[in-house]
Amino acid sequence: MKAAYTTGYGGPDKIQYSEDHPKTTLIADDHVLIRVAAASLNPIDGMRNRGFLKMLAPDKHPHIFGYDVSGVVEEVGLGVDEFKAGDRVYSRIGERQDGTMAEFVSVKSSLVARAPSNISLQDAAGIPLVGLTSMQAFEAGNLQRDQTIFISKGSGGIGTFAIQLAKNVYGAKVITTASSKKMDLLRQLGADQVINYRTTVFKNVVSDVDYALDVSNQPHAHVSITKKNGFVGSLNGTPSPETVEDTLSVKPGALVSSLLRSVAFVTTRCAWIYGVRYQAIVCRPSGKQLAIITEYIEAGKIKPVTDCVFDLKDAKEAVKKLEAGHATGKIIVCVDGGLK
Repeated sequence: MKAAYTTGYGGPDKIQYSEDHPKTTLIADDHVLIRVAAASLNPIDGMRNRGFLKMLAPDKHPHIFGYDVSGVVEEVGLGVDEFKAGDRVYSRIGERQDGTMAEFVSVKSSLVARAPSNISLQDAAGIPLVGLTSMQAFEAGNLQRDQTIFISKGSGGIGTFAIQLAKNVYGAKVITTASSKKMDLLRQLGADQVINYRTTVFKNVVSDVDYALDVSNQPHAHVSITKKNGFVGSLNGTPSPETVEDTLSVKPGALVSSLLRSVAFVTTRCAWIYGVRYQAIVCRPSGKQLAIITEYIEAGKIKPVTDCVFDLKDAKEAVKKLEAGHATGKIIVCVDGGLK
């Protein structure tokens, strides 16, 4: 089958493309085999490819990378009743398996949902990880209607989804940051206030927000603008050993657990001084939550934002684009353009 994979830990130079990679088959009775229409890239793909997660979840190379997928069910396991061959689906797949940059991927059925009927499978591929991360982050902080939320890096994959979710589903007031050329787009998505980060330091003009979503890895700045008893959700924070076990399905050893707690201490201490709740957010794959996101998209509350589309054979260039930063929305990798 066609596949893009890494030959070892490193940058895009470690990525290769093949049209005769061994075909992925159904892994277990509770899995569905998906014929892939498209996949999308997220920052965690570059991090994992470079080996930043190898202490927690080491890869066996060659390793097909990618977490997000959309496509059509090819085959279902004996224990699967909720899906059938031909269903349009999407997923943020689980850990510790080959990924989505291939013609086929086997995914646990509980992590799969039907793709929104009103968007293409190509656009649907950009939704799972950013959608689940945003939803789980807002649930963790108990975001409420009419509260004010600050979302940094509003024009990225997370930002473009989180702005719409916060405004159109949660009914919150949204403040975000972007360059001048992207400000109009974010207002169209629902942002009430957009700060030009090239000319203004957000912590100098924003204060007393109920919730801050730290996408830019500036924990102290986000804590400082949050009101007492408010919440900061960090997408770049150091997770607790318990969170790692919950999301990666691997129990960290004593040394790694100690290291995680030590690194997180400085930020959590800062939040405590400000009287702010702080939590590192790590995406948990969930078919049930994806099904809710499907409803939001079909109701017109959220629209996918795609920056660009690469062919699977150009996956190396797609990752270069990812790591260069400044994409507006998601970077999609088309695997089978015939699947709509």
